[in-house]
Amino acid sequence: MAGRELYFDTAATTPLLPEVREALVAAFDNYGNPSSLHRKGVEAERAMASARAEVARCLGVEGGSVIFTGCGTEANNLAIFGTAWRHRDRGRHIVTTQIEHPSVLEPVRWLERQGWTVTYVPPQPDGSVRADDVLAAVRDDTVLVSMMHINNETGAILPVAEVARGLKARRKVVFHVDGIQAFGKVPACAKEAGADLYTVSGHKIGAPKGIGALYIRQGLRIDPVLHGGGQEQGLRSGTENVLGIIALGVASAVARQHAEARWQHVLRLADRLCAGLADVPGAVLQRPPVASPYIVSVTFPGLRGEVMVHALEEQGLYVSTGSACSTKGQHATASHVLRAMGKRPDEVTGTLRFSLGWWHTEDDVDAALAVVKERIGWLRSLW
Repeated sequence: MAGRELYFDTAATTPLLPEVREALVAAFDNYGNPSSLHRKGVEAERAMASARAEVARCLGVEGGSVIFTGCGTEANNLAIFGTAWRHRDRGRHIVTTQIEHPSVLEPVRWLERQGWTVTYVPPQPDGSVRADDVLAAVRDDTVLVSMMHINNETGAILPVAEVARGLKARRKVVFHVDGIQAFGKVPACAKEAGADLYTVSGHKIGAPKGIGALYIRQGLRIDPVLHGGGQEQGLRSGTENVLGIIALGVASAVARQHAEARWQHVLRLADRLCAGLADVPGAVLQRPPVASPYIVSVTFPGLRGEVMVHALEEQGLYVSTGSACSTKGQHATASHVLRAMGKRPDEVTGTLRFSLGWWHTEDDVDAALAVVKERIGWLRSLW
């Protein structure tokens, strides 16, 4: 098995699509500043407009705005702070869930320190979130409800469409959905979610890192976070990353064309992976009842996640212990998602996340399972 690369960490990032590579090479000479009035600037602006349209098509939306950002984290921050600052006269209460990505939890915690009130809706023990619990948390002074479409650690699909329907009678409440793990995988994801604001990230679907976007429904006004030259309809000042935007447009077009077929393919692979993992002695699957096939979480009580990650890597298998944004650096913590689900400390620290790609095959899954069985058995023999 040594020498074969088995990359099962696509929820963290994905390799560049061949179509994206080709488009980037072709776009290297498109170096104009899209704010310039001359031909080079117009060429860059046209390329951005084309990419903007492709992102909107992948989202399944008509009307509204697609605002390009530097990443998904920035898009989430723009959605949260932009809504809070624009509509603070309506109230100062936010509803979110305990299992959100740090790029949602940290901004709302910052607002808490500024005097806002936040209700954190807990998940069920299986990782799911009930729409009734979210809607019950909404108050007369609620300004924003923010929740993810698909959880990045367990794959749980949250009931965003049901929440959106429940909020229709509360027109003053803005509904934001972090769609980073759903964009390009769930067909017409923003349309399905019914969101006022929807966040996407390029590097989860084969575009390079450093490009994201925020969809804003028509008629909704939010405040900017970055101030300067007034780019992106005044909501994200700064010269646009034209190459990254072009790449996101291409990746969005490819994803839209293949999303349904890829979902069915990955679903078959996830079923195969889950069945194989269930046969590993001591393994406990953390599988929500409604989940994305792209993410599979499994616990090996008594073993430490980081030790397992490196043991598997020695045989060419790449997985993670959870969100890549919160497992390294000064803010590294044990999974807040698993803790919110009520998992024991040994379950929290002994959990691995396998995230599949549309390019994976049954042979890849079987090879990964062979590595897991051998390496986990070896680790347990040391104790």
